[in-house]
Amino acid sequence: MSASPLLEFIAREHPALVHIPLGLVAVLPLAMLGSFHPRHGRLLVATSFFIAVIGWLASTTALFSGLVWGRQINLIAPNAFLPVIANEKQVLQRMLEFHILAALAGFLVGGVCVFILWRIWRRDYSASSGGAEHRHHAGRRFWERGVGAPALLLSLIWVGCWGFSGKLGGIMVFGNEETNRAAAEAEKAKRNDVEADLPIRALDYASLEPAETAPVRSKAHGDRWRRVWVSASGIDAYKAGKPLPAGAYAVMSTFTDEKGKPSTEPGPLYMKETKADGTTAFAFYWGRVPQDLQKEFGNQDSVYWRSPDTKLATCLGCHEKGAAASK
Repeated sequence: MSASPLLEFIAREHPALVHIPLGLVAVLPLAMLGSFHPRHGRLLVATSFFIAVIGWLASTTALFSGLVWGRQINLIAPNAFLPVIANEKQVLQRMLEFHILAALAGFLVGGVCVFILWRIWRRDYSASSGGAEHRHHAGRRFWERGVGAPALLLSLIWVGCWGFSGKLGGIMVFGNEETNRAAAEAEKAKRNDVEADLPIRALDYASLEPAETAPVRSKAHGDRWRRVWVSASGIDAYKAGKPLPAGAYAVMSTFTDEKGKPSTEPGPLYMKETKADGTTAFAFYWGRVPQDLQKEFGNQDSVYWRSPDTKLATCLGCHEKGAAASK
């Protein structure tokens, strides 16, 4: 289903939203270092605390916007939090994974840092007035003054995590040699791929071996009527309940239900293929999506998804569970 205008705006502004917390956290160690001065300890402890709180809270919006954006551009599956990486050629997905993990690590470290700063700030403000606070800061050893060395160290780790995450984010937006080369290879592969725009083999399913004598109703596939067709090299394995051999593929043709029987309205085509390297690939094609269902498909009147498209993550997960159960 398509996102609301508000969510689309939040997702689109992710590159801008990350600069607010990143900028605050970048200056946080400077304020914390200043708190070690005996004359300004109390003031800069409070300053450090409020900078950290605002930066940490602002980062929640940035993290949320990044997740929504990743899902909108199909780098993250609708119900997932990390991209699905099927092979080493998915440079952008791998980079995005490190980007997210570094951001989350910084968020957790930042939360601990905020908690420590809160305790120090509360302690200082509960201390007696009349110059006692100044004497309290001045009387400590240097690394115990102000916010203390542990909090300062955490702030530096926080900056490091988010700095690394921000660097990866910049590379994903503006590109570098590795991402540009991967994009060029992907474009070249698409030009050489005869099924880049249409699942030619799936559309020719009637030439395959029928694995079933009649259509069967399938709850797992939208409560439609389906019939499975398998290539000659895989029909025996399919009927025996074994994995398809390398190079074999199966196509499921579907029809919508009409009063408990298959209708004349065709549903989507599903295709499962075992690649030469033994990996499994899926494809989903619906040449004419009914108008009342188009919202579920991003308001598209036709859809064609192929592995490693994140929209097929549900197919992959379901078949992996089935394979595990059969062992």
